[in-house]
Amino acid sequence: FGGLNLTLKYPTDRGHFEGEVCTSLKKSILLFGQCKPSIKFPRNHVNRCFSTGYYYITTKTGIKIPRQWLCYSLILDKAYCEFCWLFANRQYEHFKYEWISGVDDWQHLSQQISKHENSIQHINATEIRRYWEKNKTLDTDLEKQISEEAEYWRNVLRRVIHVILTLTSGNTALRGNEGKKGNLQEIEGNFMRTIRLLAKFDPFVHNLLNDSKKHVKYLSWKIQDELIEILASDVLNSICDEVKKCSWFSIILDSTQDITKIDQVSVIIRYVFVEYENHTLDIRESFLGFFALQNHGSSDYAELLLKILTKFGLDIKKCRGQGYDGASVMSGAHFGVQKRIINIVPTALYVHCCAHNLNLVISDAAKTSQKIVSFFSIVQDVFNFFGSSAPRWALLALGDEQACKVSKKTLKKVCPTRWEARHDAVFSLQERFIDVVKCLTKISLTTKKTDERNSSLTLKKKLESSEFILILCLWENILRILNVVSKLLQGVNYSIEMASTLMNQSISQINELRNNYDGILSKSKELCAKWNITVPFHLVRKQFANKRFDDFDGDFRLDINEENFKIKVFLPVLDTILFQIHSRFEGMVTIVNNFKFLSPLTIIEQNEDYIIKSSYDFINLYTEDVSCDLTRQLLCLKLHITKIDKTIISELKTIQNLAFYIIDMDLSTSFPDVLAACLIFLTIPVTVASAERSFSKLKLIKNYLRNSIGQERLCGISILNIERRRTSDIDIEKIIDNFAYAKARKKQFC
Repeated sequence: FGGLNLTLKYPTDRGHFEGEVCTSLKKSILLFGQCKPSIKFPRNHVNRCFSTGYYYITTKTGIKIPRQWLCYSLILDKAYCEFCWLFANRQYEHFKYEWISGVDDWQHLSQQISKHENSIQHINATEIRRYWEKNKTLDTDLEKQISEEAEYWRNVLRRVIHVILTLTSGNTALRGNEGKKGNLQEIEGNFMRTIRLLAKFDPFVHNLLNDSKKHVKYLSWKIQDELIEILASDVLNSICDEVKKCSWFSIILDSTQDITKIDQVSVIIRYVFVEYENHTLDIRESFLGFFALQNHGSSDYAELLLKILTKFGLDIKKCRGQGYDGASVMSGAHFGVQKRIINIVPTALYVHCCAHNLNLVISDAAKTSQKIVSFFSIVQDVFNFFGSSAPRWALLALGDEQACKVSKKTLKKVCPTRWEARHDAVFSLQERFIDVVKCLTKISLTTKKTDERNSSLTLKKKLESSEFILILCLWENILRILNVVSKLLQGVNYSIEMASTLMNQSISQINELRNNYDGILSKSKELCAKWNITVPFHLVRKQFANKRFDDFDGDFRLDINEENFKIKVFLPVLDTILFQIHSRFEGMVTIVNNFKFLSPLTIIEQNEDYIIKSSYDFINLYTEDVSCDLTRQLLCLKLHITKIDKTIISELKTIQNLAFYIIDMDLSTSFPDVLAACLIFLTIPVTVASAERSFSKLKLIKNYLRNSIGQERLCGISILNIERRRTSDIDIEKIIDNFAYAKARKKQFC
């Protein structure tokens, strides 16, 4: 109804229009309807008026036939012919404006109506109007045809999009070698093979593939790239919308080389998503993509990070945490990435990845003694000996039950950078120790290869040692304790507070292990007894320290034996671990202490002076995030908690529990600043495990066979694969609309 004022009661009244009426306005008037009011019409000076009876002509038989052309204008108080007003030929030699401008001679209106109905001007105008109605019908048919065609191509895209989502979710390559010559069905990729498979069961797809008249099928690799880009953009938009709804976020960044030696930077955003209506609190770490980086200076990383945040419309001023590994380019105190971000946002606290820190703790402990270094070297040699030969590996993997094909736990490789792999290697060797020695014995007796026999005898001699078994039992306990901590820390829902609690528990367990030397020694002797190992610690010639000029005699250098193993190996390893945990996690402890006043136990147990001082310090640091009312809210919360049920108090152990309690009990408006402080704390990252997991996907997506994949396609597929939960919730119809509007197409989609 373009051109009509729909706020009026009779928008098509002749009195609203002056001059010529354009074509679009004519269509609007016809579409809306004629102005035929049925009211009490005004009377003129001779007491006559218009009547609704004029709208019809009555035959002798009493049949009423409507006069479609006759209308009445309330504004002009005149009757007029809508047909002549809109469609009369102004160039007609006997053209008259009488029924166009309106007639108000009510006394002779019947005669004038009869005369006008039979005029050539009116009849021609009526015919033209009829042609317009026919054209309208044609437009309706055309619109119907266009709508049917649009629905057809939407059905095509629905199937194409679902195939793309299915393949990308399983890290499956879409394209093959379509650009090369040869048999099409032999060189085409998984996408077209899936489409052809679908065509066997879906008549719609079958007709699409076999219709030679349709040159446009929307199955090309360019269409795939466009759809992947739109799908990934939709996922990213949903992530950014959630982040923008939150007040704060943290950034997690890590980099690795792909198979083509391009440095790929993985960017993760961590935030706390709260739905107050549903009383839910969810800590999320979302993937923003892989970004290629040519230069590797701290300024390059910082510049890239700022560009990414600007691209997605995220304000760096809202950043409250940074999570990186311990590389100097990232963690440098003066020129590292974390320092450059802190210069922009002083409250963007840097956290050295806890998992990396644990790895460094174990790496340092493994270097405390040459005996420990030799131990891990022997473990790796055992793996290499069996892993380099399929018959030897089968002999160990299946053991004496080879005929039954019963698989047993296999040996693992010792990875120098991933200490969790060391735990797997040590644990598997301890579990299969007797089988390993049996296999080495059997190989040394049956093999005809000199090198193989010598290697097996050498390894067997090294393993049949009380010293080796004692170190094996020691490190299995150490790695088992810290492996549990590492697995838990890699969870998204863990906070710095929980990480600190886990580290304190691991310190207690290491201390217990330190005081349990006799238990470790007893366990090693049990393992020795299973193979009747009686070989004592390796004895070497006694060594003397260099004698100085003024010394009477040189000092003996103590060799490591069963008596002094505790002093020379056992205690140094455990003391190194304890010291390294305290020193390397000092920064994390500082952050936890700054937020300690938010802990429910602290609020309950500490006095008001402590809460007041701690809250004042926090307010001074986070002036843009919390108000001065935080202190009052904490004191009120302290009073509130002491009055609630004890079972509820027992569940309030962490800051995360407190934040959820405030949201769940609809206390957000009562303690807004307390909740804000809790959410800031939960936003701070613990590890870069999410970035590390994205690298696992990177290696699966951009592998040896897919090393030519472009950066945009790599990023799009990675987003669809890593953010699989969001991908499953994508609105396909919205994607098709975006596809139609983003590109000028030969086909209609809407």
